[in-house]
Amino acid sequence: AAMNLQAQDDAPMRTLFNNGGIRSNGGYGAVTVGYTQIANSDAITIGGQGAWLINHQFGIGLSGTGFITERAYDANLDNRYITTGGYGGLMLEFIAMPKSPIHLSFPVTVGAGGITYVQSNRDFDFYDSEDSQAFFVVEPGVDVEFNLLPFVRFGLGVKYRVTSDIDLKYLDSGNRILDSNAMTGFSTSFNLKFGKF
Repeated sequence: AAMNLQAQDDAPMRTLFNNGGIRSNGGYGAVTVGYTQIANSDAITIGGQGAWLINHQFGIGLSGTGFITERAYDANLDNRYITTGGYGGLMLEFIAMPKSPIHLSFPVTVGAGGITYVQSNRDFDFYDSEDSQAFFVVEPGVDVEFNLLPFVRFGLGVKYRVTSDIDLKYLDSGNRILDSNAMTGFSTSFNLKFGKF
């Protein structure tokens, strides 16, 4: 038993990046477009992300997403309002079998954002904001990616967004505008990545 323990002590430590350490470097930039629901209203999301790729499989970078809901009539304010804002932060990503023409990616974003409830016309010109707030966000997801070219990937993904409580209130009454979990929920998106993979 002592000899076995000694042999284990002499064995090299296994790490996430294998015994060879960082064997390759790459990176990419991406644009994303998607759909989600915020407070039961349809919303479009547009975003971007960039990451440093280590050994083709591990990504470390930043991501950001903006969102805007459809215009809806608010009887309390007798006008049409939208919910809009954005969020972003640190993104970590694991890519399974990256050299396969079709593979999976598992990104997660941890960061912060802001949300506002604002009057809008048909041209989506913004007027007075009723209330705004910052929030914390964690958003894990899974993407199915297709290697279109050596430097281009196309992905389809599903994410689940979890945020701190939303507490937007009407200025006059102080009543809550949205539910506290209005930002929590699923989203779908597609993305195009350009870079060295």
